[in-house]
Amino acid sequence: MIVRPRSFVRSLFGAALSLSLAAAPLATVTLGAGCGASASSIGGGVRRGGATDPTAYQAAVAAGDAAFAQRGDRAQLEAAIAKYEEAIKLKDDDYETYEKLARANYLLADGWLFFEQADKKELFLKTYEKGFQYAERGLKARYPAIEERLAAGVDLKDAATLVDKPGIGLLYWYSTNLGKWGNAQDITVVLTYKDRIYAIMEQVYNLDTNFFWGAADRYFGAYYSIAPSFAGGDLDRSWKHFEASRKIAPDYIATYNLIAEFYAPKKQDEALFDAMTQKVLDAPVDIIPELAAEAAVEKRKAEALRKRKADGEFPF
Repeated sequence: MIVRPRSFVRSLFGAALSLSLAAAPLATVTLGAGCGASASSIGGGVRRGGATDPTAYQAAVAAGDAAFAQRGDRAQLEAAIAKYEEAIKLKDDDYETYEKLARANYLLADGWLFFEQADKKELFLKTYEKGFQYAERGLKARYPAIEERLAAGVDLKDAATLVDKPGIGLLYWYSTNLGKWGNAQDITVVLTYKDRIYAIMEQVYNLDTNFFWGAADRYFGAYYSIAPSFAGGDLDRSWKHFEASRKIAPDYIATYNLIAEFYAPKKQDEALFDAMTQKVLDAPVDIIPELAAEAAVEKRKAEALRKRKADGEFPF
């Protein structure tokens, strides 16, 4: 269990950290209120039961999986999304395909549209939005009790503990998509969802610290480095989480970009910044063979971080 000061959980930096996601023809319904954009959900109850066309459903999932395996090619990633969307139209309670959609939309936004925001900001945001919508729908499909609670107005942060290990990916891709969607907008959106994101990631941590190459420790490493000390930020705690994530997955290079972007500037450690970004740039793109597409994205991010440093953005 993570121990943290309550004041920090209530600070804006919980969601700010999430820098580190409606199947047509279903309508969307707004969840949440207040200033700024509100996260929406795929409307209507989950339709449970067998696929309306089992053969077509199985073919769509298989085609989506084949395309996703080639996701280093943007066209293949987009094809995977299209095929997975076909599948869930045929079987609405397929939580595993909803998880695949949440991950695929995250990668499309984070790996391609992130670098095209100047011209495609609306699409960039919509892709993250689709990611968290699909993840939430998958949680409802997997856990009828969560569907019931959300329909009754309970926030997902208060239902996350109902999720067991088979649903961990849905939690993770929900929070990462929602966090980046909020952060790309304004502070009111960040403030609205900060507690939900933290609670969900805490459940991921409690379920499995090894999940997705040490994802939860990586998250909290960035979390504690972003916050100022008066709001609960703690560089020692940040480093412990980063080190725990690196111990779990030393070849997962996104961790080094997070250290460079968030920890090193706070620590005023220019040498560490340089070493971490160089580590990303020097790593073979297939250092983790099944994550070559994601590693290519991290290399672009490392180059962008170095450019930001050269432009004077980091206070070294």
